[in-house]
Parts: sequence; structure tokens; C-alpha cells
Amino acid sequence: MKFNLLFFVRILLRHIWLLISVPILLGGLVFFLTKNQPKVYDSKSRIFTAFATGSTIELDNTKFDYSKTNIAYDNLLNLIKSRTTLETVALKLFAQHMLLDSADVRIISGQKYDELMEIVPEDVHALVVKGDLQKTYENFLAYKEESHDNFINELLNLEHPDYSVGKVLEKIGVRRISISDFVDITYQSEDPGICQNTLLILTETFIKANADIKANQSDAVVSYFETQLNRTTDQLNAAEKELLDFNKGNKIMNYYEQTKQLASRRENFELRYQEVQQRYHAAKAVLPELEKKLGTHEKKRLQSKRILELRDELAALNYTISMKSLDLSRDSTIQASNAKKIVESTKKLNAIKAELKQAVDTVFVVDHDKNGVASSSILGDWLENTITYEGAKAELQILDKKRIEFDELYTWYAPLGATMKKLERKINIEEQEYLSLLHSLGLAKLRQQNVELQSNLKITEAPFFPIKPNPSKRIILVIVAAVFGFILVAITVLVLEFLDGNLNTAKRAEEKIDLKVSSIFPVISEKNKSIDYEYLTNKAVNAISKNMILNQFKKNQEGPIVNMLFSTQENEGKSFICEHLVAKLCELGYKILHITYDPYEVEMAHQRDTAISYVVNDQYEIEVIDERYNHAMNELGIEFQVQPVDDNYAQIVYEVTDKLYKISTIEEFDSTHRILDFNFFDFVILELPSIIKNPFPVKLASTIDFSFLVARANRPWSSADANALKVFTEATTGPEPTIILNGVKVLEMETVVGDLPKKRSRFRKWMKNLVQLRFFSKKSIA
Repeated sequence: MKFNLLFFVRILLRHIWLLISVPILLGGLVFFLTKNQPKVYDSKSRIFTAFATGSTIELDNTKFDYSKTNIAYDNLLNLIKSRTTLETVALKLFAQHMLLDSADVRIISGQKYDELMEIVPEDVHALVVKGDLQKTYENFLAYKEESHDNFINELLNLEHPDYSVGKVLEKIGVRRISISDFVDITYQSEDPGICQNTLLILTETFIKANADIKANQSDAVVSYFETQLNRTTDQLNAAEKELLDFNKGNKIMNYYEQTKQLASRRENFELRYQEVQQRYHAAKAVLPELEKKLGTHEKKRLQSKRILELRDELAALNYTISMKSLDLSRDSTIQASNAKKIVESTKKLNAIKAELKQAVDTVFVVDHDKNGVASSSILGDWLENTITYEGAKAELQILDKKRIEFDELYTWYAPLGATMKKLERKINIEEQEYLSLLHSLGLAKLRQQNVELQSNLKITEAPFFPIKPNPSKRIILVIVAAVFGFILVAITVLVLEFLDGNLNTAKRAEEKIDLKVSSIFPVISEKNKSIDYEYLTNKAVNAISKNMILNQFKKNQEGPIVNMLFSTQENEGKSFICEHLVAKLCELGYKILHITYDPYEVEMAHQRDTAISYVVNDQYEIEVIDERYNHAMNELGIEFQVQPVDDNYAQIVYEVTDKLYKISTIEEFDSTHRILDFNFFDFVILELPSIIKNPFPVKLASTIDFSFLVARANRPWSSADANALKVFTEATTGPEPTIILNGVKVLEMETVVGDLPKKRSRFRKWMKNLVQLRFFSKKSIA
């Protein structure tokens, strides 16, 4: 049978009364158990969170972040349902109720109040401060911390419906409205006053807790950056003071400008030094030549005391001017004094030069040298070169000293530069750290302000006092129980069906026994009158008889076709099948010899009398008279539905003994030799007892034309069956037997005959086509 929808529907229909009774039973049980179910009240509060679209002052982070928003909502949900929040809510609610002198329906009903007063001990009553809810709450909190097993701890941690943390958590519902900034918080309770006030306290508690958490986070960050900024400020001030002290100690105003000026002066100095050297050496080289051109008398005249004094004064003034002009002092007063002295010395120098020229002019008269050059011209050149020589000589002396001073200045400035760079680098690092911390502090304060804006949750809908209780869920519970019962039974039935180890179907029988199925017989139920069992049985017998008839046509040799029916166990229905098979073959006009071991068959052969004679081929008279069967018929008293219809039938009943092993021909079953010619029969049907418990004719089985293994469908195929069949097939060399599956469910017969022949309403036909997905099937072509 195919595992289609119809297959499952039919399995369930076989247990329809179980599928109906169990849901009704469970539904009735739930209906009975929930008859005193208390009323439940529901209150709601709506909160605006501003997590997604709230105001922000963060200028650099204006992009909407879905992940961050979802995390914020998850944090809020976890905060609402946290144990700390719920303990605070439960304890404040308890304190609120303890402050009452009598029940107030807006806060707690009379029944709840009386129940509470009965369980509260005196030491807890003593902690109540009349008119002060906060102080009473603090007293209860302190009392709770004193011991883990006191009354308040038990109240919060056990199963009290109004103050237990677990029970409060079960009654809280938190839901975000679509993708908006609104969050709905609901609470359920059997008391409308407790419902509203619990939700009020819960809303206030988690809003304050959320603000505290946000503030603590931002305050900690701001405090950290302020501390670090103060430290960096001190370090920066210290570094700057160290540089200032260094500049003061070394009289540095601007090191880089000063060193730049020094380098420029050094460069100018070198240029001047080279220039002076050139003038000095030029003048020094020219003077001897000029002196050679002068006469001896003139030379002596040039060595006069006055001229030599003037030359010395000239050299001294040149020295002084060079010294003052090349002074490297950084003192502005000294530099001003030097400038003044240079001006005075220059004036004196010009006066000395004029006096020296006059002295030379007055000493000599115009004369000519031996080369024809005027002596006055030579003396003028001599005088000019002498002045140049003396000035350059004095200047070179000064320049040599100044070179030494320049070297000393470079030696002094070099380590100062390295030290200054180190100090400046230190200041730069401190300054960068200072600026970074200052920027971070600004961002932290900005975020602090932003957090304060976003953590300010607003209550847009305050919890209301519920007047009407929620609709009862009793009907829903009853329906759920009934549906659960139906599903449970259906699943159990289907699971047991699939786990069933019985043969059941032809396909399963072929898989388990490893033989082909030649026919299946239905189990007959007298209760179901709508099914034509005679038609089904006739179809099953036809399947076997067709095989027998085909074998007769194939057999060339003379003699009857011997068909053997056997089973591994007793009560498999061989006699039932033989009864209908014999009737069908006799109906077709074939001569049948039925060899059986069962005394039931005697009743079928001798229903009218204890001794019946059959005429066989008008020549032989077969009499079956046996006192043993008389007793069996009287004991059993069974009437068979199928009877032989003519004289073409004979029966031999044999005794089951160990002699069966030795039987090699069918003639040996006729121990009384009442059948004279076995070739008279067209078919011989040999029925064997259980091959597990009884012997079987091994030699005869090897010569059988056709053999059938009869097996019941409502039993499993055991190892004993398999072993017995294996021994049977190994011991015989005859044809491989085929299976006749007996007692299958009527629906399995559809694999042989198609739709079962029974009356169906139009609705049932339509439903059957529907579950088989046959929407357009018809009974005819037209």
C-alpha cells in the first residue's frame, strides 16, 4: 500500500472512536479543573525612550545606527527584568501595603490585605514608619540583608503571588511598538490595585536606574579625563619653566635667531678676513719695490722720527677701529659704546693720514728718479701703501683674535642647541598630550550632555486602574487540550502503525519472507455489512486458481497438477483457503483431490451423512468412512459456507505422524487404496500442517508442481519462521513457493481489486478523490 494521504486518513479512521473520546475527555477535564479560575486584571504603561529619534548634540555622529538602537532596547529590557529592579519593586510594594491601616481598593483589595496581615510577623510590623514610605523601605531593605532566611527574604524568593521576584517577572510584559521609540510595559494581577501600583513602582524604579547607570558611566569618563588633564597641565608647566630657566641661565632670547645671526657674522667675518689678507699681502709686496725706487737719501728722510710716530699712531688707530667693529659682545650698551668709539677713532685716523701726507710732502721736493719717474709720485704710492699695510696688519691681528672668539662661541652654542631641542621636544610632547586630553574631555562632556538627554525616559501613558478583568482563557484551554489529545492519539496511532512488526501488507511480507506474494485474502468482519466480502474472497481465489491453471497448460506429462499448501505456524488459515479454492476449481469443472490432515475437512466432505459416496468417472466408487471423524464432527459442530457443487471432488484425510518424512508420492496418502486412479483428477491440493511443529514429506515436496506458503498478516515473521522455511527450501528441490497472505485488512485489497465494491455517498467519493489528489478523474472516457 502506498503511503499517501488516503493511507494516513484510513489509519486514523480505524481508530475514530479513540480520536473522538480522548479529546473530549481531556477537554472535559480541563473545563472541570478551570471552573474556579481567578479573574486577571491588566494595566499598561507606555514609555518614550528617544533611542532612535531623540535629540543629540553629537555633531560628528548623526548617522542612525540600527545595531546600537537594538542594543539600547535590549539593555532596557534586561534592566526592567533584572533581579535588582524586581526586588526593589516588590519591596516597595510591600512597604506601601504595610503603611496602610486598612484595605484601600485603589492600592490593595480587602482579601489580599487580610491575607497579608495574617502572615507578617511582629518584628516586621515594628519596622514600619507611618507616613514615610522611603524610610520604611530602607528599614525593610536593611532587615533583608541581616539574614538570608528571614521573612522578607522568603517573601521575595519563594512563591508569594504578589511579592515574589519570580512571580512578578512572570507577570511583566515588555514590547517595543514596531520600530518606534515607544515601549509598552504591561502587568497582570488578580488585584486591580496591586496591578496598577506595581506597574507604577516598576516604571519609576527602572527609569531612575537607567538614568543612574548612564550618569555614572559618563561621570566616570569625564572625571578620568579631568584628572589626566590636570596631570598633563602640571607636566607642561614644569617643562616650560625648565626651558625658561635654561634661557635665563644662558642669556638666550631667541636661540635660533641668535645662532642664525652668529653664522651670518661668521660668514661676513671670513669674507672680511680674506679681503684684509689680500690687502695686507698686496701692500706688503708693493712697499719693497717702491723703496727700491727711492734713493738712499730719500730713504733716510722717510725714517724720520715724526713719520715713524705718525705710522705708529696710524697702526694703533687701525687696531682700535678693527677691535671695536669686530666686538662679539651681545650687550647693547657695549655695542653702542663701541660704535661711538669707532666714529671717534675714524676721525682721528683721517686726521693722522692727512698729517702724515703733509709731513711727507714737506720733507721732499720734486725730483726725478733714474728711470724718469717723478719722486713725488713714488712717495705718494709709498704713503698710500704704507697706510694700507699698517691698517691691514693691525686688522689681521684683531681678526685672528676674533676667530678664536668665534670658535669659543660655537663651542658654547653647540650643546645649548641640543639641550634646547630636548626641552622643546619635551614641551611639544606634553602639549600634544594636553591638547589630546583637552579634546577628549570636550567630547566626554559633550557625550555626558547627550546621555543626559537620551537617558531622560518619558512616561507618555501612566499605568491605569483596571476596572474590567481580562477575558477568560478557559475556552482556549479546553480547545487546546482537545486538540492536544487528538494530536497525541493520532501521533501514537501512526507511530504504532509504522512500528508494527506484523506482515500486514503484501509488500512487507515479500520484504520480510523474501518470497513473491501470489494472492492476499481479507479478514472477514460480520460487523461491516457495507463490504462485499464474497466478491473480495472470489478475487483472491481467482489469483491462485489462475496460477494453477497456467501450470496445467505448461505441464506436458500426464497426471494431475499437485499443489501444496503449507505454513510455518498453526492457525494460518490453510483450511479456509483450501475450502474456497476447491469450491472455485470445482465450479470451473475441474476434478479436485483434496489431501488434508484436518478433521474439519471431513465436515465439508460429509455434511449430510457420516458416509458419502462419490462417483468418479462412472467407474469407481469412493467411500470415506472413518469412525474417528464422526467423533470430531460431533465435537466441533462447524458448518462450512462453501460446499462441493458436483461429484468432481474427493478428499483424503491423513494422520500426522513421522511417516510423513518417507512419503514420496501422493498415492501413499491413500492408505486404504480407495482411489483407484489418481490420473482421473486435474488438480491435487495437498495441505500440510505446521512445518515448525510437524514433519513434512521431503521427497514429495521435491516433485510438487506448485507450492504455497500460507501466512497470517496479523503476526510478525520471526526467526523461527525464517529458519523453518530455510530448512524446508534446502531440504526440497521443488519450485520456489509463493506466499498467500491471509487476513489482510480490507483496505489492502485495493492493491488487487482497485476501489472496494461498497456503497459510498457522493460526499465520501468527493472526499476520497480529494485526499488522493484526483480532482479530474472520471469513470469513463465520455
